[in-house]
Amino acid sequence: MILLALAGCTVQDLPQEGPAAPSPVPQTGIIPGQAVVLVRDDQADSFGLADLAGLPEELGIRSAERVFADAGPFEARHRAAGLHRWYRISFDRRVGATKAQADLAGVDGIEAVEIPRRKVRHSYFNDKYAYYQWHLQNDGTRGQNYQRGIDVNVEPVWRNFTTGSREVVVAVIDGGVDLAHEDLGGVVLTPREGTRNFLPDYEPDQIPADEHGTHVAGIIGAVNDNGIGVSSIAGGSGGKGGVRVMSCVIFGEDDDSGGSGDEDAEALVWAADHGAVIANNSWGYLFDSEAEAEQGARIFREQPSALKSAIDYFIDYAGTDESGHQTGPMRGGLVLFASGNSGWAHDAPSEYERVVAVGAFGPDGKMPRYSNYGPWVDILAPGGSDSDEEYEEWIFSCVPDNMPGYAPYDFFSGTSMACPNAAGVAALIVSHFGGPGFTNADLKERLLGGARTGVIDQQGRPSGGGKVDAAGSFDYVPDPGDTGDITITTDYTGDYRFKSHEQATLTYKIQGNERSKIPVTVETTCPAVTASCNLAQAQLYIDALRADPGIYTATVRVGDAAHRQVSFTILENHAPQLVGRIGDQILNAASSSLLTLDLNDYFTDPDGEVPGYEVVLADEELAAMRLSGSTLSFTPQGYGLSEVRVTARDARRASVTTSFRLLARNAYQDLDVYPNPVSDYLYVRPGKEAHTSATLYSRSGALVLSTSANAGPFRPLQLDVTALPAGTYTLQVVYDGQQEAKTIVKL
Repeated sequence: MILLALAGCTVQDLPQEGPAAPSPVPQTGIIPGQAVVLVRDDQADSFGLADLAGLPEELGIRSAERVFADAGPFEARHRAAGLHRWYRISFDRRVGATKAQADLAGVDGIEAVEIPRRKVRHSYFNDKYAYYQWHLQNDGTRGQNYQRGIDVNVEPVWRNFTTGSREVVVAVIDGGVDLAHEDLGGVVLTPREGTRNFLPDYEPDQIPADEHGTHVAGIIGAVNDNGIGVSSIAGGSGGKGGVRVMSCVIFGEDDDSGGSGDEDAEALVWAADHGAVIANNSWGYLFDSEAEAEQGARIFREQPSALKSAIDYFIDYAGTDESGHQTGPMRGGLVLFASGNSGWAHDAPSEYERVVAVGAFGPDGKMPRYSNYGPWVDILAPGGSDSDEEYEEWIFSCVPDNMPGYAPYDFFSGTSMACPNAAGVAALIVSHFGGPGFTNADLKERLLGGARTGVIDQQGRPSGGGKVDAAGSFDYVPDPGDTGDITITTDYTGDYRFKSHEQATLTYKIQGNERSKIPVTVETTCPAVTASCNLAQAQLYIDALRADPGIYTATVRVGDAAHRQVSFTILENHAPQLVGRIGDQILNAASSSLLTLDLNDYFTDPDGEVPGYEVVLADEELAAMRLSGSTLSFTPQGYGLSEVRVTARDARRASVTTSFRLLARNAYQDLDVYPNPVSDYLYVRPGKEAHTSATLYSRSGALVLSTSANAGPFRPLQLDVTALPAGTYTLQVVYDGQQEAKTIVKL
């Protein structure tokens, strides 16, 4: 049989510029060259450029026009509301907003000045075109064909559980995914990692960028929150990407036939053996009539085929090694097929009972007429409306940059788009619940069991499944009767009292949840607690710095089946303390040797914390200072005396400060006499503490001044020579059993 891609049409008139990214508006968010002013009522009707003539020429006023134009029959009401008083002023874009606002506020008749700011659209992630993606968030406000809540209901999952794990690989069996697409970078596996071309006319590592395959991949895993392009269901957060895509090429360039043989079967087996656990198939067989489709579905169901064997192989063996041991996040695989776009009650291979067949719905909550239907359709997902003109009712995703029109993004519709929406939700489920023991049966039950029935208007055509609902799948409890034996235990033996700087990890083991797989959550009153949960355990990370001292609680909860509450205390903080005085220090300025101090010898912290230190040298030219941990060192680079101020600070910024003096001198000589020449005070400094006498004689030998006292490096003798006449003198110094004479010049 021949394969047919099931994409819908692309649009021709997508706006060149999509909505702005919904990141917080920075200070540069103002609109340059624009101001809105409120004019006094008596001037409103005649206000114009003449009223602004007195403003500085540099402001570059260009126009003044009413914000609210004449409203015809509503003008009287507008005037009663004062709307006629608002004017928009245009000025030179290079003029700062603050200056423009101040200058305009000084104009007689202007009562208020507003500088307008840019407007942004708000989405969960900051991706530029997220506004167009009703399938991710449909609030019902975009028009009569949009119904609130008709989306995949994924935001609660993003917020509370996961945005997609890189450990999960989804095989996109389709045309080649654009490996160079700006919004798929790092998401699509390279040929070395598993991506592969299965067509006979291509090399295995030759991956032609195909619009259909790229669009499908973008719905599943385009990088979220990177400020460009689109959001996806399982594309991670923070611009880092989420689940990964394995591109398995079965359609060539400009070729809807899908090759000439069983490339599809080969691709499924390859994907199972190389790490994929979910296989998205947005394609099906080509039939000329509904009767032929019914016959084809029966033949596929009853007779063997390579593709059916490959589907069974993927379902049975994906996620395991050659010995059958689980190596991936799930044991076994999930195969999804688009139900088809013919509006028929039969299709193949999607009608095969072992696959998940995905039908479509539009933003209006209706199953479109193109979507195949029947009890074999397992679930309905966003695929776009029936409209041939309202392309915004379709699904917006990635396409290759070399496409005509508005690439690298575009609107497509069809069950081809519905299938990756369901596959993306399945990938989120595996991202959170996956791990040892998690099976494809668990995934399928949660995906289908969480779907909402009775929501989609199927327009008289039955199907076997409800609307895909990501949050519903996470809340789904497979077997509520098995929840009675769930227990929560911990090996933690501490006293749950944490000092203000401490960090701790508390691990709680969940036992008895293997079958039920109820989501595990943590509730807490403490901002210091973050949690990481899976089906088997919950880990609480306590960073005491992030909360005020006090008593808090945290509750580990396994749905309604079990919970365990813990109370813990963050203790009061105490500032560091001095345990010893740092004495004044002498640095030998005549050498290159270091002076080193260990500050931990002088400070302690009552809470057992190792404090951090801040050191300030008043005269930075005196010495080169280096602080490494608690080790403080000085290297001489000048002479003199300076204060050193040392602060010990704990993690909560509580501190204690002390200071000491640092003297840089020639330690190889025993006596300093300075300054020389001198104009006012002469200092005599012995190299160590000693009784010192200093006597100054004139050139004729007459005694001029004399003083004596205990002196040392940090308390030199002082002689006031201010009143002495200029000239040359002799200084006699006696200290520590030594005597020295110095010639002194008085200025």
